[in-house]
Amino acid sequence: MADQVNYLGWFLRRITPALGPRPLDGKPHWGSSFTPDGSPLEYSLNWKQKTHRQTVRFTIEPVGEAAGSAADILNQLAAKDALTGMTDEVPGLDLQRFILLSSETGVPNEAGQEVLAKLPSGHPKVLTLLAFDLEGGNIVAKAYYNPGPKALLTGKPTKAIVFDAIRKCNGPQGSYSAGVQVLDDYLASYSAAEQPQVFLLANDCVVDSPASRLKVYVSTPITTLAAASKAITLKGRLSGPAIEPVVNAVEEFWEHLFGLSSTDAVTQDREVLPPDSRGVLVYEIRPTIAGSKDADVEVKLHMPPSWLGNTDAEVCKVLSSWFEKHGHPELASSYQQKLVSAL
Repeated sequence: MADQVNYLGWFLRRITPALGPRPLDGKPHWGSSFTPDGSPLEYSLNWKQKTHRQTVRFTIEPVGEAAGSAADILNQLAAKDALTGMTDEVPGLDLQRFILLSSETGVPNEAGQEVLAKLPSGHPKVLTLLAFDLEGGNIVAKAYYNPGPKALLTGKPTKAIVFDAIRKCNGPQGSYSAGVQVLDDYLASYSAAEQPQVFLLANDCVVDSPASRLKVYVSTPITTLAAASKAITLKGRLSGPAIEPVVNAVEEFWEHLFGLSSTDAVTQDREVLPPDSRGVLVYEIRPTIAGSKDADVEVKLHMPPSWLGNTDAEVCKVLSSWFEKHGHPELASSYQQKLVSAL
């Protein structure tokens, strides 16, 4: 209870103001483009399969008073202001890498109108998101950077923007070059029309260390289990104890989700999703010794809710039965109630 009270106080002091001015006559001060309803906030629960604990997570697009004005055309100032304002309340929060990566992926304010003019309909204009994990009384801040606007402005591919930014993080704690290279080689193995698309870069806002990860988000065509496995292993470029459990977990959930059997010879290649389906692969790169060709990369697969069902009830059924099957009956019985209370 004490942790909850502290979290609520911090949220009111630091997060509520970061969401920007109140809507005026029903019109938001700055319409966020990372959520379907234009809200600058999205929250979730992270469930860890091997424990009964859950981590509360939420993501915001900080919105400044000047957002959308000539002084801050693309709302690029508020994220740094929000983090700076909470440094005294979030132990371990560090902005050094945030400043570097936001600079490498952002665009000059004077080019804001040009970016907006080039932005395709439906393409997110958000440049920076902040996310927070709340667990055990602690707060961990993360930042997400959208390279899309800079790519539109410069004509440079999003993957080049992201990989160049990551390489600038090489330093005394190690080099990210091996991880970048193995991911770049994998992407280059596809034709231009089929190539998975890098669309987001993220980091933990903590002091740089040998364990500091940089996360690359890649939108990847996936319609079969085989395609998912290839994306996880980078077509066989990644293997070992950090990768094999991921492949096994995805296979097990895939079979549960689509009613398939591991003993069926066609399970791997069975088309179970529409031809244009895409999943999000998250490649977490950690530094290695400079000059080493061994990459330290972990992988996660994010499945869009539409893969699990067309309605909230269908999604609940899939996840509740999964929780029950894996020894979490309390989650199985409470999941639907928690979802309803959040809507």
